[in-house]
Amino acid sequence: MNDFDDSYRAVPLHIMAASLIVMMMLDFMPFSFDGFFWLPEMTALMLLYWALHQPQRAGMGLAFSIGLIVDAATAATLGLHALSYVAMTYFILNRRQIMLYGHIMQLAAVLAALLLNQAVLTVARLFLNHQVITLQGFVAPFVGALLWPILSQLMLIVTRIYRSH
Repeated sequence: MNDFDDSYRAVPLHIMAASLIVMMMLDFMPFSFDGFFWLPEMTALMLLYWALHQPQRAGMGLAFSIGLIVDAATAATLGLHALSYVAMTYFILNRRQIMLYGHIMQLAAVLAALLLNQAVLTVARLFLNHQVITLQGFVAPFVGALLWPILSQLMLIVTRIYRSH
Protein backbone atom coordinates (compact mmCIF):
# COMPACT_ATOMS: atom_id res chain seq x y z
CA MET A 1 0.00 0.00 0.00
CA ASN A 2 1.43 3.39 -0.93
CA ASP A 3 0.85 6.84 0.56
CA PHE A 4 -1.93 7.60 -1.92
CA ASP A 5 -3.93 4.46 -1.04
CA ASP A 6 -3.45 5.10 2.66
CA SER A 7 -4.61 8.69 2.37
CA TYR A 8 -8.20 7.75 1.61
CA ARG A 9 -8.68 5.72 4.76
CA ALA A 10 -10.54 7.72 7.36
CA VAL A 11 -8.53 9.37 10.10
CA PRO A 12 -10.34 10.11 13.37
CA LEU A 13 -11.22 13.75 13.87
CA HIS A 14 -9.38 13.91 17.17
CA ILE A 15 -6.09 13.08 15.40
CA MET A 16 -6.68 15.91 12.94
CA ALA A 17 -7.71 18.32 15.70
CA ALA A 18 -4.76 17.40 17.94
CA SER A 19 -2.26 17.87 15.12
CA LEU A 20 -3.70 21.26 14.21
CA ILE A 21 -3.73 22.37 17.85
CA VAL A 22 -0.11 21.32 18.35
CA MET A 23 0.95 23.22 15.24
CA MET A 24 -1.02 26.30 16.29
CA MET A 25 0.73 26.22 19.64
CA LEU A 26 4.08 26.15 17.84
CA ASP A 27 2.99 29.13 15.75
CA PHE A 28 1.86 31.08 18.79
CA MET A 29 5.24 30.92 20.52
CA PRO A 30 6.53 34.47 20.95
CA PHE A 31 9.54 34.77 18.65
CA SER A 32 10.79 38.04 17.26
CA PHE A 33 10.62 38.43 13.50
CA ASP A 34 14.19 39.70 13.38
CA GLY A 35 15.74 36.46 14.56
CA PHE A 36 13.15 33.94 13.44
CA PHE A 37 11.90 35.23 10.09
CA TRP A 38 12.75 31.86 8.59
CA LEU A 39 10.24 29.89 10.71
CA PRO A 40 7.38 28.62 8.55
CA GLU A 41 3.73 28.72 9.52
CA MET A 42 3.37 25.24 10.93
CA THR A 43 -0.43 25.56 11.00
CA ALA A 44 -0.42 26.20 7.26
CA LEU A 45 1.79 23.16 6.69
CA MET A 46 -0.50 20.92 8.73
CA LEU A 47 -3.54 22.33 6.94
CA LEU A 48 -1.90 21.49 3.62
CA TYR A 49 -1.16 17.98 4.83
CA TRP A 50 -4.77 17.35 5.80
CA ALA A 51 -6.10 18.99 2.62
CA LEU A 52 -4.00 16.58 0.56
CA HIS A 53 -4.60 13.46 2.63
CA GLN A 54 -8.19 14.00 3.81
CA PRO A 55 -9.84 16.41 1.35
CA GLN A 56 -13.31 15.21 2.32
CA ARG A 57 -12.75 16.54 5.85
CA ALA A 58 -10.16 19.29 5.47
CA GLY A 59 -11.47 21.68 2.89
CA MET A 60 -11.86 25.40 2.60
CA GLY A 61 -14.35 25.55 5.48
CA LEU A 62 -11.75 24.17 7.87
CA ALA A 63 -9.12 26.50 6.40
CA PHE A 64 -11.38 29.49 6.99
CA SER A 65 -12.15 28.43 10.57
CA ILE A 66 -8.51 27.77 11.43
CA GLY A 67 -7.59 31.10 9.84
CA LEU A 68 -10.08 32.95 12.04
CA ILE A 69 -8.67 31.23 15.13
CA VAL A 70 -5.11 32.19 14.11
CA ASP A 71 -6.25 35.78 13.48
CA ALA A 72 -7.89 36.02 16.89
CA ALA A 73 -4.96 34.41 18.70
CA THR A 74 -2.31 36.57 17.03
CA ALA A 75 -4.35 39.81 17.17
CA ALA A 76 -4.15 40.11 13.39
CA THR A 77 -6.82 41.75 11.30
CA LEU A 78 -9.80 39.41 11.43
CA GLY A 79 -9.98 37.45 8.20
CA LEU A 80 -6.36 37.97 7.17
CA HIS A 81 -5.15 34.41 7.78
CA ALA A 82 -8.59 33.07 6.91
CA LEU A 83 -8.27 34.56 3.42
CA SER A 84 -4.73 33.32 2.93
CA TYR A 85 -5.49 29.81 4.22
CA VAL A 86 -8.57 29.53 1.97
CA ALA A 87 -6.53 30.63 -1.07
CA MET A 88 -3.76 28.18 -0.19
CA THR A 89 -6.20 25.32 0.40
CA TYR A 90 -8.09 26.05 -2.81
CA PHE A 91 -4.82 25.97 -4.72
CA ILE A 92 -3.76 22.64 -3.23
CA LEU A 93 -7.20 20.99 -3.53
CA ASN A 94 -7.17 21.66 -7.27
CA ARG A 95 -3.80 19.92 -7.52
CA ARG A 96 -4.53 16.73 -5.62
CA GLN A 97 -2.98 14.66 -8.40
CA ILE A 98 0.44 15.53 -6.96
CA MET A 99 -0.17 12.74 -4.45
CA LEU A 100 0.54 10.36 -7.34
CA TYR A 101 3.98 11.84 -7.96
CA GLY A 102 7.14 11.77 -5.91
CA HIS A 103 8.26 13.97 -3.07
CA ILE A 104 9.94 16.49 -5.37
CA MET A 105 6.66 17.30 -7.13
CA GLN A 106 4.86 17.44 -3.78
CA LEU A 107 7.58 19.74 -2.48
CA ALA A 108 7.11 22.06 -5.48
CA ALA A 109 3.33 22.19 -5.02
CA VAL A 110 3.64 22.81 -1.29
CA LEU A 111 6.19 25.55 -1.96
CA ALA A 112 3.81 27.18 -4.44
CA ALA A 113 0.93 26.97 -1.94
CA LEU A 114 3.05 28.44 0.88
CA LEU A 115 4.29 31.22 -1.40
CA LEU A 116 0.68 31.96 -2.34
CA ASN A 117 -0.19 32.07 1.37
CA GLN A 118 2.66 34.51 2.05
CA ALA A 119 1.81 36.64 -1.00
CA VAL A 120 -1.84 36.99 0.06
CA LEU A 121 -0.75 37.94 3.58
CA THR A 122 1.76 40.45 2.24
CA VAL A 123 -0.68 42.14 -0.15
CA ALA A 124 -3.45 42.23 2.47
CA ARG A 125 -1.12 43.75 5.08
CA LEU A 126 0.08 46.29 2.54
CA PHE A 127 -3.46 47.45 1.78
CA LEU A 128 -4.85 47.21 5.31
CA ASN A 129 -1.99 48.41 7.50
CA HIS A 130 0.44 49.89 4.96
CA GLN A 131 2.90 47.35 6.35
CA VAL A 132 5.62 46.35 3.92
CA ILE A 133 7.16 42.90 4.24
CA THR A 134 10.67 42.59 2.86
CA LEU A 135 11.96 39.66 0.86
CA GLN A 136 13.16 38.20 4.16
CA GLY A 137 9.55 37.28 4.87
CA PHE A 138 9.55 34.97 1.86
CA VAL A 139 12.26 32.70 3.30
CA ALA A 140 9.76 30.88 5.53
CA PRO A 141 7.84 29.20 2.66
CA PHE A 142 11.07 27.68 1.37
CA VAL A 143 11.90 26.32 4.84
CA GLY A 144 8.34 25.03 5.12
CA ALA A 145 8.66 23.25 1.79
CA LEU A 146 11.91 21.64 2.94
CA LEU A 147 10.14 20.46 6.11
CA TRP A 148 7.27 19.00 4.08
CA PRO A 149 8.73 15.49 3.51
CA ILE A 150 9.55 15.17 7.22
CA LEU A 151 6.10 16.34 8.32
CA SER A 152 4.38 14.15 5.76
CA GLN A 153 6.26 11.01 6.78
CA LEU A 154 5.82 11.76 10.49
CA MET A 155 2.05 12.17 10.09
CA LEU A 156 1.81 8.98 8.02
CA ILE A 157 3.62 7.13 10.81
CA VAL A 158 1.28 8.60 13.44
CA THR A 159 -1.84 7.63 11.50
CA ARG A 160 -0.51 4.11 10.81
CA ILE A 161 0.29 3.61 14.49
CA TYR A 162 -3.19 4.75 15.43
CA ARG A 163 -4.78 2.44 12.87
CA SER A 164 -2.76 -0.54 14.04
CA HIS A 165 -4.20 -0.20 17.54
